Amino acid sequence: MSTAGDWSPENPILAYLQTLAATKKTLPYGQPVVAHASVNHIDSASLLRLAADIGPYIAILQIPADVIDDWSSDTIEQLQYLSRKYRFLLWEGSKILNPLVNFMGRADAPLETRQALADLIKKSYTSGPLRTATWSNLATSWAPAAPVDQQENDILIPTLRLAAREAVATTAKIIQTEISAEINNYSSGEEVEIATPSTETCNGWKEFSPNNTGSVLRKSSTISVTTESVTPHAHLHADDGVPVPPQLARSVALCLPSTIETAFTPEFRQSTIIAACANSDFVVGFATNEPFFVNHRGNNIFELALFDGNGSAQPGIDAAKLATSPYLNEHRRSLGLFSLVSPTLSLGFEFDPAFEPDGIALSSAESETPYTAQYLYYIVKQALALREKNRQEHEATGSGKGTPAGPKIMHFPVVIIV
Repeated sequence: MSTAGDWSPENPILAYLQTLAATKKTLPYGQPVVAHASVNHIDSASLLRLAADIGPYIAILQIPADVIDDWSSDTIEQLQYLSRKYRFLLWEGSKILNPLVNFMGRADAPLETRQALADLIKKSYTSGPLRTATWSNLATSWAPAAPVDQQENDILIPTLRLAAREAVATTAKIIQTEISAEINNYSSGEEVEIATPSTETCNGWKEFSPNNTGSVLRKSSTISVTTESVTPHAHLHADDGVPVPPQLARSVALCLPSTIETAFTPEFRQSTIIAACANSDFVVGFATNEPFFVNHRGNNIFELALFDGNGSAQPGIDAAKLATSPYLNEHRRSLGLFSLVSPTLSLGFEFDPAFEPDGIALSSAESETPYTAQYLYYIVKQALALREKNRQEHEATGSGKGTPAGPKIMHFPVVIIV
């Protein structure tokens, strides 16, 4: 099943994920899976073993960094190395950057208070023991909850965007300094060139795109293993044609307020969707616990806005008002939807030593497909079967017909790995 239509996202993370879904043949049934490391992995050794085992089979590894007892810069470097080796992105999944639901976008709240809180949220993104913006491609936040037609009241997302730029610029400078030091100590005389990041772009994020990750190292020799483990290689491709992740690209996913047995208002959900569309260069999409991957049949933002994860129409949503929003009418915009797959779909799973994913022959160095990879294949297969059943029922009843066309959605199953 295709995960995206014929469209090109402006967000560098989403663009890379679309490319990954088309080129990484070991993704379970072609799906760009997000593997969420459970709290069973509470030390660096366990986390890194998981990343090495599951890396070839996923698009994103979601990491609860704040529960890793021995979290360190060495852990980060090794995760980044595995990310490049097996081509998957990193997502710090334990911290919600904006804990202030329905406040940051309010025009009636004092600007000084909102700015002070935005600065504090910025610090939680860039500083402290996690320093998320310095290494993680993705982070999570609640939306600022600005009214649908008053997105100019939002100071949160611009602040996070600026924080990401500053963190990446600092990281690139450190890498460049380390490389320069290595070059000065290198005596072979082979030519090594460092190119600095471009600064002038249409939206400020071209320099962090998959084709240009900022400070680029082009070399004719290996400087050192240490430098290799922290250096972004923008033009390095493996023999299988899967591109290396854009190590310096940054985005946030907004928490999508649920409409199923919840106290969240429809207005907050609307505001979250509009905020993502208005900032689609930096906001990659939505993180949700609603079963959209299993139950959602389309890839249109209006279906996301008008129906919940069970396919039921949402009360209180003004479809006509949404249709007039300039952010929803720009078809070039696109977003991701990261939906948690229920662990109950794994019931009946059994490890098979002879299992080969999609008929791919294992290398001589591998005796069997790892347990975690087999688990992914099993649970994604069950989810896709349910999704197809719901799609057929959806088409048979004709529900959703007449929904306006809008920005595209790319679906991502999120699987908890125990």
